[in-house]
Formats: sequence, structure tokens, C-alpha cells
Amino acid sequence: MAADERRKSKLPVDSPRIKPTLAPTGTLTPPPDPDAVEIGALYRRAMIESIRRLIEAGQRLKKKKDSLGHGNWLPWLKANAAVLGFGDSRTAERLLKAAKFDAGVEYDETEARRISRVIWGHNTRGAGGTGNNEWNTPPEYIELVREVLGTIDLDPATNDDAQQIIQAKIYYTKETDGLLRDWFDKTFLNSPYSRELIGKFIHKLCEEIQAGRIPEAIALTHNYTDTEWFNEIAKVADRVCFTQGRIRFQEPSGKPAKPTQGQAFFYIGPNVQRFDDVFESVGNCYPRLSRAYRPPEDEDRGRA
Repeated sequence: MAADERRKSKLPVDSPRIKPTLAPTGTLTPPPDPDAVEIGALYRRAMIESIRRLIEAGQRLKKKKDSLGHGNWLPWLKANAAVLGFGDSRTAERLLKAAKFDAGVEYDETEARRISRVIWGHNTRGAGGTGNNEWNTPPEYIELVREVLGTIDLDPATNDDAQQIIQAKIYYTKETDGLLRDWFDKTFLNSPYSRELIGKFIHKLCEEIQAGRIPEAIALTHNYTDTEWFNEIAKVADRVCFTQGRIRFQEPSGKPAKPTQGQAFFYIGPNVQRFDDVFESVGNCYPRLSRAYRPPEDEDRGRA
């Protein structure tokens, strides 16, 4: 066996041959649409290629980190954030996880997905211990989002059922993994409610905003004010609206979900007054939480 053949742990993904198949009744079923076959093959190759590039980036990053002297790693990340596309240690550590894989191996789709989970740390624990990560936003809230944004260009964490209501121009599902994709334009995010995933999606949203790729966005989260991810987006958002009462999310099956806490809508963009006007019916809206609090002038202050 040739050396490069031994090097391949998985066969590359190619377009399958189109053949008619026998249905259980013994009758011939029509072959799949050739265009669909080619599109599916292109999609799978693109996903596998993105994993290979992540591995290459991780290996280059590890080599650079090893070459830096003690205490220079974090300053180097910060100084080169603009060209790297990230400047934080968390994203860097994820890429360093990718470095242990072999960029020269041609992985198949299943292995590429497994590597993605290793890199990004996906787990399956749902919100509040329910085991459900995907809670669809009720239609009345989507209408408010659309009223503020005008259009929803991207929904990076969704499912096909939810998109019957949201109708984003581009959307990513659990299968297409929004954490590996480009984010852009007017974005609505209702991230998976896994304890690990919600932080990763919020962090990516903040990165894309700070990089200038997302000019306007609305994010729906639980009101976990003591978490790292909540404070991260609070420092980026121009407004936050704390809901009065809990949102009755819907599971993809259509069954109403029962959250154990309230929610918050974060707004990032230039139309803060419009957001306030539209979302005042939902709850109380506040300016960026990272700004220093200034109490109102007390006209009685200083009086005897």
C-alpha cells in the first residue's frame, strides 16, 4: 500500500452514483435529483475543507505560541486581533485544540463533525436540566425583532421548523453548525440553551460585532446576569430589555417549553430609540450596562 493511501483514515466525499432503487413493494423508485446530489456533495466537501483549515490554523498558532517568550502570548493576541479575526484567549485555545489533528488526512463527514465538537466543546445538556437545547421563539416576538431590524439577514442558531416563522435570508442549524460559519449583516440570535453552547454563540456574536461584520443585531437569552457570557454581551449591547414574565418558548415539536427564569433581549445597532419604542411592551429597556451609573439630579440635595 502506498504511503499516501495509508495516510488517509477516511475516504473523501464524492458524489454518489445515481441508481434507481427498489422500494419495499418491489417497485422502482425514481433516482434522486442530480442537482441535489451535486449540491449535497459540494456542501459536505465545504464542511470538511473548513475543518482542515481550522486544523492548519491551529497548528500555525501553536507553533507561534511556542516561539513566544514567557508572558508574550496574550499581548501578541491582543496586538494582532485585527488580522487574526479574534483577540481573545478563548478562541485561541479552541484553535489550539484543533492542532492535535492531522491536516493531511481526508476526513469524512462523520469524522469532521466529531472534530468540530472537540474543537468547540459542544455538549448536549439543555437549559435548566431539561435536555432541550432548541427552544423556538414565539411568533409575536419575531414580529417585534423584524419591526426593529427591518429584515433578518442571518439566524445562526435555528432549525427548519423555526424558520417557517423567522424566514431569515440565511440560517444555520445544528447540522450546519453556525459556530463554524461566517456571520454578517442584520442578525437575530436565539442561541441553543446548553450551558456550554450559549456562551460560545454569545461570544461569537460579540466577536463578529466588534469586527464590524454585524452592524445590527438582536439576541434573546435567559437573564443569567451572573454568567460570564451575559456580562460579555452587556458590554457590547446598546440596549437590553428585561422581559416582564417568562417567554413561553416552543420546542421544535410545537410543545410549549417551561423556562424556569426570565429572559432578556439585547440590541446592538444605531436604532436604539426604535428598539425602546417597539420593546417597551415586552419589558423594561436599559442603556448599555457597562456604562457607569449616574443617579438623577436630586433637586432637594443640599437643602437643610
